Amino acid sequence: MPIAVWSPKAEYDLEEILISIRVASEMPLTARRIGEEIVEAVNDQANSPNDGARYFAAPSDWRYFRHKRWLIFFQPHALGIEVMRVVDGARDLPRALAERSRPE
Repeated sequence: MPIAVWSPKAEYDLEEILISIRVASEMPLTARRIGEEIVEAVNDQANSPNDGARYFAAPSDWRYFRHKRWLIFFQPHALGIEVMRVVDGARDLPRALAERSRPE
């Protein structure tokens, strides 16, 4: 069975998105639903690790797919995918992808 592994930065990205929805937008149920949808979409993508589009500002071995307004960047692997970033499509994507800060 294919697997999806999350990088620390991708986990951080997702948590920041969900906190923003839950707290800033005051929609805790929506945050939970969106989180579940993104995780489900990632797990589905693990079944087709070589599908996905390339993005010019992302590393050459990354691909991405869209879930609603979010872009999920991943690296395909023999056993599935590794999620590298989860970015709001409304952001300045080249700038967001160039961010070097990564949680430890």
